[in-house]
Amino acid sequence: MFFIDQLFMQQDHQEGNLPLVGRHVIERVDLETGEKLPPSVNQKVLEGSFSTKLTIRCDGTRVRVEGNPSRWQRIDNLFGLQTIDECVEIYNHVLASYDLPPFTKNTRFAHRQKPDGKKSSLIGNGAEITLIDWTRNHAVGKGREQSFIRGLSSMQIGRGRKPKLYPDGGTCNWGEASTWMMSKLYDKARELKRHLMKAQRKKEGVSPEVLQYVTDLISYCELVGVVREEHSFRQTLLKRHNLQFYGNVTEQDFYQHLQDIESAMKTIHISHDEHQTIADQLLSLGAVKSRQAANATQSYAMMWQHGTDLRQILGSSQFYEHKARLKAIGIDIGQQFDVSRMCPTLKRSEVIEVKPLRVPDWYKMPIVAESNVLPFHAYA
Repeated sequence: MFFIDQLFMQQDHQEGNLPLVGRHVIERVDLETGEKLPPSVNQKVLEGSFSTKLTIRCDGTRVRVEGNPSRWQRIDNLFGLQTIDECVEIYNHVLASYDLPPFTKNTRFAHRQKPDGKKSSLIGNGAEITLIDWTRNHAVGKGREQSFIRGLSSMQIGRGRKPKLYPDGGTCNWGEASTWMMSKLYDKARELKRHLMKAQRKKEGVSPEVLQYVTDLISYCELVGVVREEHSFRQTLLKRHNLQFYGNVTEQDFYQHLQDIESAMKTIHISHDEHQTIADQLLSLGAVKSRQAANATQSYAMMWQHGTDLRQILGSSQFYEHKARLKAIGIDIGQQFDVSRMCPTLKRSEVIEVKPLRVPDWYKMPIVAESNVLPFHAYA
């Protein structure tokens, strides 16, 4: 099931006279006419519990909030809010704290006049969505996250959106710089670890309760192999499909645009390969008694793979000793090496089965009412 991960919203109040909210305000004057222009206000950053942040801004006419409502006042957002109304309820609580009017649903529409030769644009009387991220989780199996992400990174999705695989193999983006849409897959456990390390480096550190909860969450993600799928709808796409008008669209209206990665998964079988060195295989099967003996036999196996006739450099007893060890793992150095007939380090190859991620019983799901009673303050 998809839920909302990020939401940018704004609403214009033509009557004006709203409180200015931001860090700084710049008064502007038209130098040619001397006319006073609307003030320019930069955004104010709000910080809630667990280092969560939102930004808010009002220039007297336009009210804007940016952030991740599913993460606000929560330890994590492995699972988040599934409806736009829930997200707006959180934002409206923040707006009320600054005596600003709430975001409202669009009930009337009109065409905004444009210069000659250009199409008019549709405007509503309520809030406008300028960016929204939809997210879901996949369980691909322990240790298979990187194989899954690398497998899908071999494919373009949608209308020719090319993949960008990060060097660590744990993240892949499609359309990263697009003004239309960006899609993304990444290893969730790895991201949680990165955020935890960042929090631990801060002066205030991490409380024992939070540390235990996040540690359990990381363990759960690693156990089932959680890969996060995200789709960021940018302003161009929202306006093209009239998805920007809060109250005039439902969650289902977005779902038809969330199928690119799903379609790619249906057309590709991704396998997860487990490899072991020859030395590790010898030790695990008990063919040798020490790492030193395993490494020695492995070095002769590698020489054999490069075309060396081991009978010419080993005594008879040594040759048959190493041959017996290697036969235990399916390598026969008595035959000429043929790369097309064997893969001596491949232990197992399995097709990855993708499942929806189950919510564990101990997981703390988001509750809007709880988020709205927690205090927050201006961070910058």
